[in-house]
Amino acid sequence: MFNPKNFSLFVGTAVFSFEGIGLIVPIVDSMREPHKFPTVLTGVMAFLLILFGCAGALAYLTFGSDIQTVVLVNLNEVHPGSRMLQVVQFFYSLAILLSVPPQLFPAIRIMENGLFTRSGKADTRVKWMKNIFRFATVIVTACVSLAGAKDLDKFVAFVGCFACVPLCYVYPAMLHYRACAHTRKKKLADIAMIVFGLVAAVFTTVQTIKLMIEPEVGGSPIGECDPPRV
Repeated sequence: MFNPKNFSLFVGTAVFSFEGIGLIVPIVDSMREPHKFPTVLTGVMAFLLILFGCAGALAYLTFGSDIQTVVLVNLNEVHPGSRMLQVVQFFYSLAILLSVPPQLFPAIRIMENGLFTRSGKADTRVKWMKNIFRFATVIVTACVSLAGAKDLDKFVAFVGCFACVPLCYVYPAMLHYRACAHTRKKKLADIAMIVFGLVAAVFTTVQTIKLMIEPEVGGSPIGECDPPRV
């Protein structure tokens, strides 16, 4: 019921899946009725919780201990060459492709504000320098992804533990402490959240790194026999 060795992978993956705080400000700014954002956010998070939970439970009920990090690998083993599976894989790739721009947008804007002092609207040279910078950022991100593709579950968990946990718990509490915490109770709550986020980030990151560097334990796959010995 509880895996004490690999539970940090769950923490990192869960935080990675639900983390999207960098998009909150742009979404609120673009809303016609920003005061309804808390209701919208609660509804979206509840829907995603049910969707992710049901998808994971269904996959485990279907494939059991043979489940792969990407469940499409299991589907390919069960129905190789299936047209329906190819359609699912296509839409999965399309979803990943379309999710990259909004995920990179906040980080790129922050870096551009520090690197470029002039706008590209009136200067063609600055505009193309920004385009090259964005292209290079995508290429670097793709290279990092290729490097971590061998152990996708551990790589995603590491990103979630190292980057997303502070982004979810530490930085918002720090900003709230400086800007909105005018009472002792609010300040203590922010400090508690900061400490919790730091401890969780350090502990889960260290555990995930240990899992990444330890050698894989060999053995025959489940359901397959060892080759005959002569």
